[in-house]
Amino acid sequence: EDLKNIAVVFADIIDSRSSFTYKHSVRLAELVLVASDYLEYNQIKKERLEIAALLHDIGKLAVPNEILNKSGKLDKKERLIMNSHTYYTRVILSKIKGFEDITEWAANHHEKLNGSGYPLGISALKLSEEERLIAVLDIYEALTADRPYKKKLNKAETLAILNEMADIGELCPECINILNKIHV
Repeated sequence: EDLKNIAVVFADIIDSRSSFTYKHSVRLAELVLVASDYLEYNQIKKERLEIAALLHDIGKLAVPNEILNKSGKLDKKERLIMNSHTYYTRVILSKIKGFEDITEWAANHHEKLNGSGYPLGISALKLSEEERLIAVLDIYEALTADRPYKKKLNKAETLAILNEMADIGELCPECINILNKIHV
């Protein structure tokens, strides 16, 4: 419980650095808990997944504010810097003994089943159900939230995009099906 409270504080610090993503990590953690209940994960696994969701963007602490808060499209160099947040998430969380699973679940949220994700280009055979689920829920949360540069999408519109991503081998169709079945 103390660890979760610390993770909530860090999530608030991370998310408050940008008005674009304010409360993103907390909302992702809420989605993870609903999905974990649906999947009937045990309490310890649920809590560890919640911590992973709360800390999945901790690497954004290494990304300059001018990139985090840019309202327009990022150029190639800025995109590389932004994408490095998952690398830094891995570096930061891997320093904590006993966080091995949390580190993988959090740091791999931008990996894709077809190996086109980042930072490591991990493919389906090496991505766990938990990593696949967090990836789907992270995208869902981002697309269903208002951002200064885009209006939020409804669940049906978002599921259509996620299904297109599954069709090209990026996302797990089973995890999208789970998302479709939970009431969010």
